Amino acid sequence: MPGPSRFRKVPMGSEGFRKVLRRQAAKKSFILAICAVLVCALPSLALAQSEPYKVFETKPVITEGPYLVALSETSVSVVWMTDAPSHSKVRVWKFNELAQSASAGAAEFEPQVDGLAPVGLRHVVTLTGLAPGTTYSYQAVSTRVVKLKAYWPDKGLATESKPAPFTTFDARKPAASFSAITDTHEDIARIGKLMKMVDWTTTDALVHLGDAFDWLDTEEQLFRKWLTPIVAGLGPGKPLLYARGNHELRGPFARNLFDYVPTPEGRFYYARDLGPVHLLVLDTGEDKPDNTNVYADLNKTIPYRAAELTWLREHVKTDTRMTSAPFRVVAMHQPKWGWLEGGNAPWIALANDAKVDLVLAGHNHRFSYEAPNAEHAYHLVVVGQDQVARVDATMTELRVTVTGTDGVVVKTVAIPRR
Repeated sequence: MPGPSRFRKVPMGSEGFRKVLRRQAAKKSFILAICAVLVCALPSLALAQSEPYKVFETKPVITEGPYLVALSETSVSVVWMTDAPSHSKVRVWKFNELAQSASAGAAEFEPQVDGLAPVGLRHVVTLTGLAPGTTYSYQAVSTRVVKLKAYWPDKGLATESKPAPFTTFDARKPAASFSAITDTHEDIARIGKLMKMVDWTTTDALVHLGDAFDWLDTEEQLFRKWLTPIVAGLGPGKPLLYARGNHELRGPFARNLFDYVPTPEGRFYYARDLGPVHLLVLDTGEDKPDNTNVYADLNKTIPYRAAELTWLREHVKTDTRMTSAPFRVVAMHQPKWGWLEGGNAPWIALANDAKVDLVLAGHNHRFSYEAPNAEHAYHLVVVGQDQVARVDATMTELRVTVTGTDGVVVKTVAIPRR
């Protein structure tokens, strides 16, 4: 037999039935009232969202930079530091000697990461879509973020760097020059002497050939022992091109180095065109095997260098400037291409096949020169610690002049066009 029903039938017309109806009517009235309140509140909610956020009378201070990294014909990365969390942008406009500030037509480059404006002390803005061989002015702008909150973050005011000019590289130029230094190893006095030797009025860029450090511990060390004195020489308008040294793979802050010398390509190896020169900046990695105990199995340069070699082969094969440029120059740290599983023969063979004219390197802390020989078809110039290598290129000749901090010319190499 079926069990007893859990529901009791209420006879229509009875007092119980009327109570049920009254309860249902009350519930309906309550729901309608809530809906009315929500409808009335919607304009207030919309109005609240448009309420202004707080802006305090406080500005960030630019503590380092701005400086330019990895300039090309059409792009450059601008880097600077502030003393307080900020979000940033860069204004850029065609240079005009009469204009002391951004013109009405200035473009603004403001970075985003996954849809959010970066907020921090370090600021990197990459300018793209520039015209080759064009002089621009730029201005770094940072706006203080007092407190990040889910809604209505507290803001401060903006600070701006002084407008500074720079000129993009141009493969069409009939002449170009750059200066190279190496192995500064945290020696601030050495950097100061080297920077004073560079003729900045006629130098298109500074190439640092690596080993700026013994090892990397902190951001403070990175600036104090290298970037601050380097930028003091460069100023805001001359670019730094950097070839990583083996000592920059060491230390707890080594994994952060790229954030301070970024490239639009997102890697430490790349190519640039400076007038008659097609410049290849390469990363020669470490000078010992990955499985050396001193690295505690934390180095993985074997796949890294394999990927770099793959890139270089493809670049040699597909980039028209590898054949059309009057000169091909490699800038790298270790003159023997670094430690490589299986040896350096594939790299040397590729450089020979690509008709590389000059390899400019450091690492040895003393000058040496090797003319083309049975092993390599390029001139190999190894720059010493206290020397500046000035490279001047025309359509017919590549000239390297190495000078010591004592003012004595160590070597001049003249390389005719092939």
